[in-house]
Amino acid sequence: MTSRTRLNLALLLIVLSLMTIVVLEPGKTPEPEAVLLTNLNSSDINKIKITRRDIDTIVLEKKSDHWKMLSPYTLAANDYKVEAVMKLLKIESAAQYDINQLDPVNYGLINPAVSILFNDSPQIDFGNLEPLHKQRYVRIDQQLHIIPDYYYYQLVSSVTDYLDHALIHEGEKITRIELPELTLALIDKKWTLSPENKNYSADAFTDLLNEWQYAHAVELRPLTKPRKNTGKSIRIFLQGRDIPIEYSLYQMEDEFILSRVDKNIEYVMAADKTDALLSLQKRSVDIEADSELAE
Repeated sequence: MTSRTRLNLALLLIVLSLMTIVVLEPGKTPEPEAVLLTNLNSSDINKIKITRRDIDTIVLEKKSDHWKMLSPYTLAANDYKVEAVMKLLKIESAAQYDINQLDPVNYGLINPAVSILFNDSPQIDFGNLEPLHKQRYVRIDQQLHIIPDYYYYQLVSSVTDYLDHALIHEGEKITRIELPELTLALIDKKWTLSPENKNYSADAFTDLLNEWQYAHAVELRPLTKPRKNTGKSIRIFLQGRDIPIEYSLYQMEDEFILSRVDKNIEYVMAADKTDALLSLQKRSVDIEADSELAE
């Protein structure tokens, strides 16, 4: 072995030794493992109860991979909102204390602003803000935790935020739609328009159905008192359901409202969706064809 080779090997050993020191950092205390708020997995959760001081208690239940609100409304829930709430299960706890060594009054935990229960696991109570870093005190069993404040505001948000804003929920199929000016029904696997109007093609039927199939309200509002009856109603029949969804229609300058009296809720729709949802529309290619025929 030449002296040059021995020198290269020596340098290599020195570099490897330095790398070991950098990686292992002898003498340095290892970082403690993160403490999670719970050891629950979101995939195991099928029922959630959110008790909110002075406002509605929300009860949610998972059915066939989708969430449904059982109280205060009986409607499909917003799956994305519920999944966001369940991220609370794996949030890191910044600090933990034995509640028995503390006075719960000082932490706002005698009458919590909001509490959440996942399945039958121990309840999570939300107390006051921690003054130094503006994080939130929460209690589980005999432990006081400090976590980011974000989840508190999620839990006390409007109850309608927890509802699905879709008019027709995922997986449901329209078989008949009755609008103030027309009815479209699936008869013998063919869509039929009443009253008959040959100015519209089957594509126009498909477009109208798709508008309803994928329509979302821009806002949901509690129906606190009945509106004056305008005489305009909409009925949507769905596959496998005997009773149709029925809306009362109210049209304003900048929005129109679909009111479900049976569910005490109103769906506020964007004004620019009025024509697309309430009438058949000709595609541009059909309009051009009509113009050519007129010439």
